Amino acid sequence: MLAVRDFLTNFHIGAASGWDIFIVLIFLIAVMVYGLFVGRNRMVIISISSYFSFLIVQNIPWWKLNSFGWLGMKNGPSASLKIILFLSIIVLFYFLIPRSILTSVFRLKKRGTASWWQLFLLSIVQVGLLAMVILSFLPNEAILNLGSIIKRLFIGPEAQFVWITLPILTMILMRNKRNKNKD
Repeated sequence: MLAVRDFLTNFHIGAASGWDIFIVLIFLIAVMVYGLFVGRNRMVIISISSYFSFLIVQNIPWWKLNSFGWLGMKNGPSASLKIILFLSIIVLFYFLIPRSILTSVFRLKKRGTASWWQLFLLSIVQVGLLAMVILSFLPNEAILNLGSIIKRLFIGPEAQFVWITLPILTMILMRNKRNKNKD
């Protein structure tokens, strides 16, 4: 294990370190596995849940919760609390949305069919959105230790705009297979 760590630390391609390349490879493998196992409609539900969860966690009145001493948040919420809350709300909405009126609005009855490239594209933008949100909750000290490529791709106002916008555009532009065959 020590040899792998040393290799990744000393390996560089241009400005990218071995750790950056390793993280990108893990990201791509996660995207491929995720997209094939989940299916289009479930990915749409998770995307919608991610947006709702991000909005809720970003707009929680943390300053009012600080007054409750038993919560232990004198200096505001920790990054781990925000991340756990974010992921918990996604899971909650994942189970609630299929039982709500949103299912008929978005036509999300079953798993949904899509071609492999649509699943791959949707999973890239969704995993990118999740990575951007989770990285946005980290403190500045942790962000300083990340590689320059990761910072450029996922951190900052431009990256947030891109990762918040891309899943929406992808879902809007993605068409059903049966509609495509009728044209």
